Amino acid sequence: MYRVDHEIYRWERRQEVFDMAVSLVVLSLGFSIVLARKGPLGGASWWDVLHLFPFVAFVLLFAFLGHELAHRQVARRLGYYAYYQADYYLLPLAVILPLFFGFVFAAPGAVVISPYRLYGSGDPKRDEFFIAASGPVANIAFALVGLLLWETSPFWQFFAYINAWLAFFNLLPIPPLDGSKMVKTKPALWLPTIVAAGLLVWRLW
Repeated sequence: MYRVDHEIYRWERRQEVFDMAVSLVVLSLGFSIVLARKGPLGGASWWDVLHLFPFVAFVLLFAFLGHELAHRQVARRLGYYAYYQADYYLLPLAVILPLFFGFVFAAPGAVVISPYRLYGSGDPKRDEFFIAASGPVANIAFALVGLLLWETSPFWQFFAYINAWLAFFNLLPIPPLDGSKMVKTKPALWLPTIVAAGLLVWRLW
């Protein structure tokens, strides 16, 4: 029995790494297409897309993967089984919509968390709040790093803005966004968090 469980765990670990890599590549391509477009109705130069891709991928390595890994790691530290899973039905939209409409639908997947704690003890509502908050808080931290390096390069301005916007968007109290879980469990802590993210977006605009 232990051997079977161990093999399943190893397979899920490999699948998670694969899902993260695919999600990162597809999202980076979608954002690169949007940035390379010549205005809202213009097309994109594929040379520009390829030029932008490594820079965008580096930003999303923190903004997207950092966000999802924060959810996963906090859930695991609190005793839950958690792993990232790509949504292969919605993932193609991250490229199709930028190509034809000029915007990114950034819903490549999510961290799947077991409904019951595997070990340890604590308040489930507290756990839900901290797991939900961890992703946006990670983005706020990355945005502050970009803000500190703001004057050094336009790259860091883009880095800061993307992280700040992703934090603010995910903190909106709309299901299934992180903000809906936070406002349901600890609204008094959700409010200063979304205000901080909103002020960052306003400052970086």
